[in-house]
Amino acid sequence: MAPVTHLQIEPTTRCNFTCGFCCGRAMSQTDLAFSTFEQALATFPQLQQMDLQGEGEPLMNPRFFDMLRLARSRGIAVSFITNGSLLSADAVAQILDAGVEKISVSMESAEPDSFREIRGGKLEKVLAGIERLLAERRARGLSRPVVGLSVKDRDLGTPPAS
Repeated sequence: MAPVTHLQIEPTTRCNFTCGFCCGRAMSQTDLAFSTFEQALATFPQLQQMDLQGEGEPLMNPRFFDMLRLARSRGIAVSFITNGSLLSADAVAQILDAGVEKISVSMESAEPDSFREIRGGKLEKVLAGIERLLAERRARGLSRPVVGLSVKDRDLGTPPAS
């Protein structure tokens, strides 16, 4: 049997947004224990890639940055999906210090009122976080993390028909 080299871990089911399409609201609102995260790394010693994402906002787990640092200290490439609202100067510094490979920001609208209606959050705060991340990445002369958008169709969470 081939070794497990890729793993997706959900750091939390909690979120500071209220997206109507998210099934996370129906789940128990809890954080993954750091000891469980450590156990996952020990169970799969040949991990090469880890996605820290799921139904919640990963930055809400109080040990999220410890998870990043531990995974990166073992040479594991890390990516995550965020709603972008918690990309403070401190969070950005820790993300860049850890050497995150990729960050996807969930966004269904570039129009503030629609964004607020869909996600229950402020687009302005998300855009400021993205700008902060990109500016600091540029100031440090880094090419990583790659930053992209993760978009779902409002109706079913599926890509729109072409």
